[in-house]
Amino acid sequence: MFEEDAAFYAADLDKATIVELSALMVDILKLAETHTNSEIVEALKTSYVEADILQAFERFAELEGAGLLFNRGEDLKETAAIASERRKLLVAIPGIATDSFFDIETLSAGTNMAFSYMFKHLTKYVDLHFTGNRNRKIADNLYEVDISVVDFGRLSRNINETYFGILTLHRDHETWLLPLYQHIELPPILVQCHAPRGHGGEALNSILRHYAAMRDFDGFTAPSDYVREFYADYVWDVSFFNTLPNGVDSTLFRPMNKQKAKQELARHVGDDRILTTPTVGYLSRVESEKGASVYLKLAELNPHLLFLIAGPSLGRYASQDLPDNLIYAGFHPRKALPMVYNAFDVYCFLSMSGEETFGLTVLEAMACGVPPVVPNFDGVPSVVADAGIVADAENFQHDIATFVSYPSPIDFSKQINRLLNDDQRRESLSQKARERALSFTWDKTARRIVEVFEELQEKRRLVSPNRLLNVFAPTPPAETVHDLGSRGPAHQVRQESQYKSIVLGMNERYEPCLIRDAAYPLRVEDGLVLSILKDHTVREAEAVLTAVIEDETEAKATLKRVCGLIQATA
Repeated sequence: MFEEDAAFYAADLDKATIVELSALMVDILKLAETHTNSEIVEALKTSYVEADILQAFERFAELEGAGLLFNRGEDLKETAAIASERRKLLVAIPGIATDSFFDIETLSAGTNMAFSYMFKHLTKYVDLHFTGNRNRKIADNLYEVDISVVDFGRLSRNINETYFGILTLHRDHETWLLPLYQHIELPPILVQCHAPRGHGGEALNSILRHYAAMRDFDGFTAPSDYVREFYADYVWDVSFFNTLPNGVDSTLFRPMNKQKAKQELARHVGDDRILTTPTVGYLSRVESEKGASVYLKLAELNPHLLFLIAGPSLGRYASQDLPDNLIYAGFHPRKALPMVYNAFDVYCFLSMSGEETFGLTVLEAMACGVPPVVPNFDGVPSVVADAGIVADAENFQHDIATFVSYPSPIDFSKQINRLLNDDQRRESLSQKARERALSFTWDKTARRIVEVFEELQEKRRLVSPNRLLNVFAPTPPAETVHDLGSRGPAHQVRQESQYKSIVLGMNERYEPCLIRDAAYPLRVEDGLVLSILKDHTVREAEAVLTAVIEDETEAKATLKRVCGLIQATA
C-alpha cells in the first residue's frame, strides 16, 4: 500500500495492477492478516459507521471476484476440475515465463531445452499445472494456475489434495524453496539439479542447505550418476539424489548424407573448404567456461584441419584475430541443427564449468552419428561411454570462478587427429554413437519422473514424527573406588557423576511406547539426536553429529539407531 497526492492505493504485484482505496479500506487491510471480519468490524466501529465498514467489505469482495489483492489459488480445486482426472504435478519455476518452455527456438540454455522436451513427454502420463498469474489452459494436459510460490504455505492442504508432487529447478542464488520444506502438508518436492558445483562454491553450499532442510520425502534429480557420486563425499544419505538422464529427439537428430550436409553448410557459410577439409565441430555459447579459448588453441595447433563454431555469436572473440582455419558458422534454428552436426567429422565438447552434468549437445551429435571427443570430468563421459573418446583434463578439487576443470589441448589434439586418420575407427564409433543415443529417450525421462514421485510418496507414508519424551540428567557412579595410597587405611573416593539421556517409556500423549513403563538410560549423543529430531530434519541431525562425534562411523551408527527407535515407536 502507498499514498500519493492524498489518495491511497494498493499494488497487486502478482497482477501488476493498482487499486485505489479509501482510508477505511486501508485500515481494514492493515487488520486483515490477523483478524476475522467480525473482529475488524468491532475494532473499527468506534472510528467508522458500521454501514460504511460493510460497504468496504463489499468492495473488497468485488476485487476478490476479479482476482485482485486476495484471490491467489483459492479456486484451485475448481480450476483443476477443468483438467482430466489424471494425476497432476505442480511445476514451480519462478522467473521463467511458462510459455517460453513451449517455444523451443527462444531457448538457449540446455537446461531449459531439456525441460521443454521433458514437459512435452510428461503430459502423456500426468497433467502439468504451472504456477502463474491466471487460470488458463495452455494445451492438452497443460495448464497455468493462479498461484504464486508465496501462497504455497497458506494453501498447503489444498495443494496436497490436488497434486501428487511439486517439480522445480534448483538455482543456487534463490532461497524461496527453503521455507516450503517446513510445511509437512505439502506433497513431495522434487528439485532438478543441473549445476552441482561451480559459481565460486555457491552451488555446492546451496545444494547442501537444501539437503539439510528437505523433508524425508523430498529429493533431487540430476542427469547423471556423477552428481550422486560427487555428493557422496559430503552427505550421508545419497538416496536423496536420483539420476534422471536427459533424452534426445532421435527422429530430428539422425544421420544424414554427410557430403550433402557439408555442401549445405558450405553454401550457408560461403566457404568451400568445408567440402574437402576434415572438420571439427563446436556447438555452444562461445564463452570461456564452454571451452571457447581451448577450441581456439586447438585450431592454432592444427592448421591442416577446419574448426567450425556454431552458436549465437562469437562474443568477445569477435574482436580477436582468429586462426584462418576457424570458421564461424552462425546461429541456426533447431530444425537445422542436424545438418550442422552431420557436417562435422568429429564433435568437440570442451565445457569446463560445474554445470556439465550431462552434455545435451554431445547426445545430439551422437544421435547424428558424429563421434564426440569429450573431457574426462563430471557427467559427460557417462553419456559417451565407449561411443566416443574421452580426453585428458585437469580436474579441480574446488571450483575457481565457476571453472572445475581444464581440458588438455595437447591430448585433445592427439585424440582428434588419431580419429580423423583412422576411417575404420571413426565409422565404428559413428555407429556406436547412434546406437547409444537411441537408448536415451525423453519418454524414459518422463516415466522416471513419475516413478520418483511414486517412490517419494511411499517414503511419505513411512514418516514418523518424534514424540518420545526424553530428558538429560546426571546419574550416580556405578561403583565406589577404594584408594589404597600412602594415606593409611583404605578409604572410599567418590566418583564424579556421569550424565545420561533418559528416554521415557511414553510419548507426549502419555501413551506407553516401550516394553514397560520405565525410564531407559541412553548415551547423551542418542538423546541429543532425539531432541534435535523433534524440530529438525535427519539431515540437520547429521550436521550436528559430525561436529560432536569425531568418528564418522560411530556418528552414522548413532543416527541410524535413533531413527530406528523413532520409527519403531511411531
